[in-house]
Amino acid sequence: MHMIEIRQIRGFVVAGVLSAAVAGCGTVVAATGSSTTGNNAGTTTSSGSTATGCSSTTLATKVTVIRAQHLVQPQRAAALEKTQTDPAKVQALFHQFCQAIAHKEVKTAILNCPDEVGLSYSGAFYDGSRLLADYVYGASGCQRVTVTAPGAKAQTVVIWGTAATAAPQLESDMSQVLGVPMSKVFPSGTRIQKEGATN
Repeated sequence: MHMIEIRQIRGFVVAGVLSAAVAGCGTVVAATGSSTTGNNAGTTTSSGSTATGCSSTTLATKVTVIRAQHLVQPQRAAALEKTQTDPAKVQALFHQFCQAIAHKEVKTAILNCPDEVGLSYSGAFYDGSRLLADYVYGASGCQRVTVTAPGAKAQTVVIWGTAATAAPQLESDMSQVLGVPMSKVFPSGTRIQKEGATN
């Protein structure tokens, strides 16, 4: 049995066919909007050591990761939970998320999202025990990142166009945080195909 899912996710629409036994596919309409610039996307207004969200990437010392897959596949991703405490790896991943958000693509495009199998990574960045930001990283199909600072609105971006260019090491840095090869982190063939774009 197949089910059509259409949902609004903060500025873009995901429309796809979900299947209980085969890899999914879908499309994303990436809506026009003003991009957030600088390194303060998804942050509270603060300074110094009290900063959170994307203004606190250099403060992060720990990140937690939980992998989830929302569609039943013939070869399902194994459950995975990880806490990474190497500040260099933690900050590198946090920086890539924030770079993507800060350079959100402002063109409108219809994107083809093959291999949309519902694979996602979620968790939080910390400065010691202090929460800096929660995140969700949709790692299959048209990849998406959402970063939410305490007390602030969630910031979401589809990883394509200028966002993808601004965060070229995102997949590699996630692999480093998890301590596994990229082949174990992402579905084979994950990619975005742009059907069309307008200024």
